[in-house]
Amino acid sequence: MNEELKTIAEDGWLPRVANYVPSAWLGHAPFLRYLIREMEPKVFVELGTHNGFSYFVACQTIAELGLPTKAFAVDHWGGDKHAGVFDEGVYSAVVKLNRKYKHFSNLLKMSFSDARVDVPDGIDLLHIDGLHTYEAVKEDFETWLPKMNRDGIILLHDIHVRHGDFGVYQLWAEIKSQYRTIEFTASYGLGVVFLGELPGHGIEFLREISESGHSEQFQGVFGALGDVVIQKYHSLTELELKEIKQSRSWRITAPLRNLFSLMK
Repeated sequence: MNEELKTIAEDGWLPRVANYVPSAWLGHAPFLRYLIREMEPKVFVELGTHNGFSYFVACQTIAELGLPTKAFAVDHWGGDKHAGVFDEGVYSAVVKLNRKYKHFSNLLKMSFSDARVDVPDGIDLLHIDGLHTYEAVKEDFETWLPKMNRDGIILLHDIHVRHGDFGVYQLWAEIKSQYRTIEFTASYGLGVVFLGELPGHGIEFLREISESGHSEQFQGVFGALGDVVIQKYHSLTELELKEIKQSRSWRITAPLRNLFSLMK
């Protein structure tokens, strides 16, 4: 294995996630931490935050590195036909998690179009993860592109999802013909779009590997790191379920659950 990739593979800091919530983004957490460490963005924006996993991975990283980054999470927190309808508890949980990052993190509870007024120009890192139809994600990409730093990076999630009316993969095919990119296939796919020059040596190294036709090398390294995050999430979930089942309230309500089971 290349020495630089070996260093990444052995970096125990990358998969060290602090804020676990259910998410299809779990496997990409180490790459996002690596990316933020390498590029040190001054402005980070996420369009489509839901319960906040990817956003708070970014915030955790910014805080740990002591970066002067301003972060913005944009979502109306009402849900959509792909993510489902959110109850008020989703937003309340995000607000609670955000308290420890509130000195640099801003939650904008509004539409993506309205948020353009509140977010400064010169965005260095933009993560688009809203409604996943082709028309919606294309509009997000095109309307936020003018607000980007000329050397900025845009992330697109779900580039390998092809069921229903998901259409990110269609936009991704168009983007790859216009920009230099790298992509990850795990966790529904993540596309990385480079608008200009690369902000860090490590990122340039990954792009060179991709363009040489050997992307499976960094895919494997970050895939293994992502598996650490996924396994930790499942372990925590199993532990939480075990604690619930050992609780007094769970034992007391056992006869009622058994009754419902017989009635099915």
